[in-house]
Amino acid sequence: MKNKSFLYTLLLALLFCLAGSGLFSALAAETQPVKIFVDGRQVDPGEAAPFIKNDRVMVPLRVISEGLGLKVDWDPENYRVLISSSSPANLSLLPAGGKGQFVQIYFDGREIKPDDVLPVIINDRTMVPLRSTFEGMGMKVDWDPANYQVIVMTSQALPVDFSTMVPLRSTFEGMDMKVDWDDTNHQVIVIDSPQPAAVKNDYEISIMGDSTATAEQLKALLQENNPLAPDLVELYLQMGREYGVRGDIAFCQAAKETGWWKFGGLAMPEQNNYCGLSVTGKAATATEDLRGANPQKVRFIEGKHGAFFDSPASGVEAHIQHLYAYATTAPLPAGKELLDPRFILVKRGCAPRWLDLGGKWATPGFDRNKYGSFDEAFAAADTYGHSILTNYYWKALPAATI
Repeated sequence: MKNKSFLYTLLLALLFCLAGSGLFSALAAETQPVKIFVDGRQVDPGEAAPFIKNDRVMVPLRVISEGLGLKVDWDPENYRVLISSSSPANLSLLPAGGKGQFVQIYFDGREIKPDDVLPVIINDRTMVPLRSTFEGMGMKVDWDPANYQVIVMTSQALPVDFSTMVPLRSTFEGMDMKVDWDDTNHQVIVIDSPQPAAVKNDYEISIMGDSTATAEQLKALLQENNPLAPDLVELYLQMGREYGVRGDIAFCQAAKETGWWKFGGLAMPEQNNYCGLSVTGKAATATEDLRGANPQKVRFIEGKHGAFFDSPASGVEAHIQHLYAYATTAPLPAGKELLDPRFILVKRGCAPRWLDLGGKWATPGFDRNKYGSFDEAFAAADTYGHSILTNYYWKALPAATI
């Protein structure tokens, strides 16, 4: 009897030691499903679920590679995975070799050598260490340990054919285009010949496109409505150019959402959240799924409403990304990281025009005290989307465009 009591006591002591060591939590974490986001889109790994091995995230090579638009082939004779940015792969670039003990990975004829954790084949799927493999292919890789998310983005660098290079400024200025150099971000900005003046009451304006209102016009309107507001005009115009989104009208939408940056609703100025992202009326728990968004730049705080962004620039870019999701089905521009935690929730391309945002971006998208239905408000040109143009954007334009 004493022996049994001693064994029970010893077992309990052992359990307490294990609990204190964090082993149980580690084991629980190992079983947590890992999500994969490729260029802002969540991809389904099927039966090839990612897992953790020796502190390395192991992911299905084919699923992520094909999600990046790459061609993937299996060379069974030589035990090699052949990945190519062209189709079909140029096998002449590959060295001759026999079947080895370990799987080899080649990208455009160049061997990718993972770190100390080697690729393994599980259920006929090649699983590779995430960071070393895809960074070796020139991709940007992030691991979000808090939400167990793999984030892979295509690189900015593209092949350059130097035989086609031309002198930038003289060539494009000779075509009546405006050429600017952004020394801060090392970017060339080429703007097409001046566009026709905007026509008021033309509601068929696309979300995608070049800005028409100038920085000076938008700043004058901002000064008129709130002289103490932060000056985000240049950020909106610049970020709009990078995504092909109308940054001038996006700025006007932010003015509507924030009440000219006076706020007063659930979102606070310190959140750098200018379009109400994740402000649903329900306070956050700080455990919200970021859905692939960069956890270093966006977060949720318990008891607060909506997403918090680390800087005004991140907040503006997340706003532009959300518009991009509504307006187009294209992937994020090359090299861009996901900042919008609701990007993948949008039905891509469902709102190509600003007036299409009513009832989608904003619900119900009209004043129920004035109209009995959305259709009635739409016929009266008085929905959420109409308001962005009528009450904000067109007020920035000079009288000559009326």
